[in-house]
Order: sequence, then structure tokens, then C-alpha cells
Amino acid sequence: MKKLKDKIVWSDILSFIFGFFGIMFGSLSAISLEPFWNPNEKVRDTHSFIFTLLSIFFDSLSVLSAFVAYRSGTKLYSLQKTTMQNKNSFRYQYERWAFRFDLLSFIFGIGGLIFGVVSLITLFPLTFNEYVSWWGTITSVCFDTISCFLVVCALCFFRQSMKVTN
Repeated sequence: MKKLKDKIVWSDILSFIFGFFGIMFGSLSAISLEPFWNPNEKVRDTHSFIFTLLSIFFDSLSVLSAFVAYRSGTKLYSLQKTTMQNKNSFRYQYERWAFRFDLLSFIFGIGGLIFGVVSLITLFPLTFNEYVSWWGTITSVCFDTISCFLVVCALCFFRQSMKVTN
């Protein structure tokens, strides 16, 4: 049980860290498309492509970590369901909210990942569209930011559930 709780906490922490890096690289990708980044358009597109790849990589790790936290939480819930007498206890309520936030974080992370992939696809020479790539990246960053916020909420609720004794 203790190992499962530690796994949930570390999965949430890793999801936040990877999500934060995804947000940073996504922001750099959007900024690198702007003319002040470099006067050469080819250089801007190449930099944006690299930052978008890095953003997708870290977003994938963040989504995977959020999913691990959610799956571990549901496993913990099913193990504790038989021993949990009072469904109205604060501990039970905090854990339920933590698992809901983990699920929402996973869903928003998937949304951010999808928009990141759209941004990447629109940077290929055959489908090049700087406008769509910029908006895809900005939308991806917004989804990733919400996902990171939800992971922090899940972590706070889960840590609170571990402190409550009833």
C-alpha cells in the first residue's frame, strides 16, 4: 500500500516536471516563429520544428506519468474499498478528488499532445502553414498548463488524504 502511494506521488511529480518542460519548449516554439527571433525564415522554421519535437516528447512523458498516477490511484482505491467503512470520511473524499484531478490532467494532457502534433505536422514542407502551427502550439501550451495545474491539485489532495487519519 505504501509503495502504491509513493508511486502515485512520484508519478504526479514527474507529470508536473515533464509538463512544465513541455510548456517551456512549446512557448519557445511559438516564439521562434516570430520575426524578432531570427530574420531568416528558414532558421525560424527549423528552430520551431526542434522546439515542437521537444515539446511533444515531454508532453508524452507527462501524459504517461499522469496515466500511471491515475491507474495506480484506481488500483489503490479498489484495494481500499473493502477496508473503507465510512464513504463520507475526509480521506475517502480527498482521494476521490485526487483521482479525478489525475484523470482530468491526463485528458487535458492528451489534448495538448494532439495540438502539439498538429503544430508539428503543419511545420513539414508538404503541409507548411505557419499560422496553423502557431495557433496549434499556443493551444497546446494552454492545455498543458491546465494539465500541470490539475496535477498540482491532484497532488495536494492526495497528500492531504495521507495526512487525514479517519
